This record gives sequence, structure tokens and C-alpha cells, in this order.
Amino acid sequence: MRRDGPVSRRWPQPLEAGTPVAGLLIAVESIGGSGKSTLAARLVQWLQELNLGVTASREPGATSFGAELRRLLLEGRFAPVPWADAFLFEADRAQTCATVIEPALSAGHIVVSDRNLYGTIAYQGFASGIDVEIIDVLNRAATGGRYPDLILVMDAEPHLALERKRGSKLKDRFDERDINFQAAAREGYLFAARRDPDRAHVLDGAGPEDVVFALAQQIVRAALSAHGFAVPRA
Repeated sequence: MRRDGPVSRRWPQPLEAGTPVAGLLIAVESIGGSGKSTLAARLVQWLQELNLGVTASREPGATSFGAELRRLLLEGRFAPVPWADAFLFEADRAQTCATVIEPALSAGHIVVSDRNLYGTIAYQGFASGIDVEIIDVLNRAATGGRYPDLILVMDAEPHLALERKRGSKLKDRFDERDINFQAAAREGYLFAARRDPDRAHVLDGAGPEDVVFALAQQIVRAALSAHGFAVPRA
């Protein structure tokens, strides 16, 4: 699998110049057990408290169609090969982008997505062996080039993430994979963040929750201001 080629070029490429975007798309990414979903939920609540228009999304499962795909992909009744996983995740992504994310952005909303493009790079690319450059093509096709404006990567050591997931009712079949799989997926997330430095921020998923959230708030405030949102002072 080629992992080195894309590092030197700017990626993901944004939509073509002149494409109108009224809202802001924020993605929260990480391996399971790193605090991703907790951070995404807290960001949604905080933005609502600021009286900003907010739409919560997730991958997979933000739509009725996606909920069925989520069940197939994550419950563990089936064991799809990596390519089947990749295509199903991209199908969910295409549906979510077209019916949830794009309408919300056009309405001027801030969309907070619990997982997004990086997940396929990490799990199907780095952890499962599919060429990342092919995944880049699939991601662009599924989203029409609509990439997040801001990505927050919650980074944690795999052994800590697995320990947090042990006994959790929220585990999925990827959380059941061994530490080598989790380490490869983590490497994929960090790789994706390194080649996307203008938009990606890596946060300490092992840190105190309130401290990490406060840092995330600072980053999001700056992004909102840069995109013309009127953000009340803290």
C-alpha cells in the first residue's frame, strides 16, 4: 500500500473556487475509545447554547439508509472484506453528504460530524491495506469534493483506547480488533492530519475531558470567526 506519495501535496483539495458555502463543516475523528463522540456531542451542545444553527451528523448512520448500513457494518454479524467495508462506508458518506451535510451548509448551519473522511483512510487504508490514493478518489467521489473546513483528531494510545472500550455497550466490531489493528488505524489518522495542516488539529485524547474541550472551543471559535460567524464572547 502506498502511504508516502500524498504527504507532499495539499490534500484534501477543496471544492473549486467560487463554490458557495454558507455554513461550516467540522469533523471529529479518532479510533474508538479516544473521546471522539464525547467531544462531538459537547461541541454540538455548546454551539446550540450560543444560539448558532447546528446540525449533528455522524458516519455511519446519519440517515435512515445510513442506519441500516451502520447495523450491517458495525454490529459484527457479518465480516466484510476491506473493499466491501470501503464501498459501504462510502455509500453512507454519499447519502449523508447529499441529504444531511449539503442542505445544512446551504442553510448556513455549522455541521459537527462524528467521524468523516479520515475514518476510511485510517481503517480501510492503513489498518486494512487498501491503497490510500484510491481511498482519496473514493472520498472525493462520495462527497463531490465537500471536505471538512476543520478537523479535530482525538489522539490516544491504542492500549488506553481499548481499555476504555472494554465492557462498553457502545463497542463495534472494529473496537474488537487487536492492538496492532488499532495502532495502524491511529497511524492513519495522524498521517491524514499531517498532510492536511491547514485544517487538522490533533488533540490529546488521553487528557482531562474539560481541558481538551476548552482547547477545542478555542480552535472552533477561531474557525467560526474566520468564516464570518458572529460568536459571542466567552
